Amino acid sequence: MTSLPITAAHSPAAVAPKTEAGPWHRAWRKLARNRVALLGFFTVLAFVLMAVFAPWLGVQDPVAASWSAIRKALSAARWFGTDELGRDVFSRVVWGTRASLLAGVVSVLISLVLGVAIGMVAGFFGGWVDGVISRITDAFLACPFLILAIALAAFLGPSLT
Repeated sequence: MTSLPITAAHSPAAVAPKTEAGPWHRAWRKLARNRVALLGFFTVLAFVLMAVFAPWLGVQDPVAASWSAIRKALSAARWFGTDELGRDVFSRVVWGTRASLLAGVVSVLISLVLGVAIGMVAGFFGGWVDGVISRITDAFLACPFLILAIALAAFLGPSLT
């Protein structure tokens, strides 16, 4: 048996050039190593997909009451059963994901915009402006968040807006 000479074109380095992984690839690899983070990622992804496909998943009207279907058990037509007014619980959960995700995203965006703007003002001016903003931030952080949220909800009313 004769062996062929190995040339530069046949070397493993020429066949599979090593490339630098991009930031998304590195982030995914790091996420994949942490099983709890991966579980959280897929849970959030499932809720986002449920909110996006709510018109096709929640086939029953989530607000329509049916007096003949009050507190019915699980069935093929109603996966989670019905509540005390005969409304389909699964449809209410599916459509409720939209409102919950919207409330979360809007509140984070408002916090992001206000926090970045106030932080930039404090960083740009420095001195006494930074001191005043820091003391106001410390005062907000000293208050328990749940009490502050309840007070804000009582002040603004029970609507999502």
